[in-house]
Amino acid sequence: MRETSYGDMKRLAFLRRIIEERRPAHVLDIGCGTGVRVTRPLAEIFRSIEFLGVDADERSIAWASDNNRDIDNLSFSPLAALPADRRFDLIIASEVIEHVADPLGFLLELRRQLSDKGAVALTLPNGYGPFEAMALTECLLHLSGLQSILRWLKYKLLGTSVPLAAADTDTLAVSPHVNFFGFGEIIRLFAAGGFKIRRTVNRTALCGYVLDDVIRGDWLTGWNARIADRLPAWSVSDWMFEIEPDTAPLAIGWRRGRWAEFRKRLNEQRWGIA
Repeated sequence: MRETSYGDMKRLAFLRRIIEERRPAHVLDIGCGTGVRVTRPLAEIFRSIEFLGVDADERSIAWASDNNRDIDNLSFSPLAALPADRRFDLIIASEVIEHVADPLGFLLELRRQLSDKGAVALTLPNGYGPFEAMALTECLLHLSGLQSILRWLKYKLLGTSVPLAAADTDTLAVSPHVNFFGFGEIIRLFAAGGFKIRRTVNRTALCGYVLDDVIRGDWLTGWNARIADRLPAWSVSDWMFEIEPDTAPLAIGWRRGRWAEFRKRLNEQRWGIA
């Protein structure tokens, strides 16, 4: 695997460091999708650790199960089939919390599934960063009909596109982002779930619609990942956290803000879910 505009190698390095320090016996990758970007690479590195990938999308899990039979310490299961009494030393939730209807409830469920000294490795996009700004641009162009015109022009100039295979993508599900967190908001959400932050790392500076066509090649993708470490959290595209239970969860609810609710409805309309 080579570095990408999304910092896939940087994410693996972040997760690898956590695993090397904590040495968990059982790791859950929740929302694993096809498993090609996170679950399988980690299971190949840490052959003495048991990895379980779960996802609500049955097509993604079926593909993952069929294409990873060669690794003994790796298995996949539908989320609904995960036993309620299973506990894990490390739970990976990479690019998941922005998709769930109740993010605080999601964190509390992760906490329930942790062993006594367990931790969560969680990554998510900056809801107000470059990636989400470009995603909003794509959404508006698509809904206005301009996207099809721009796509036609691109194909005329550069040739036809090749459809992505399952082996090239994180998931086979259609699951748009419904939550858009600012840095302060996600920190407060962790606190509401009774978690403390042990480590925070910015992932990449630029990625997403159009930007992926620019941030290409080893030098640019490497620079994109490295420069994010020098930038303030509010300006980057994605964050990575290591969190662990600390105090009792706060007795408060969570509500999506007006801007996030507007973005949620746009995304659902764009992907035909509304």
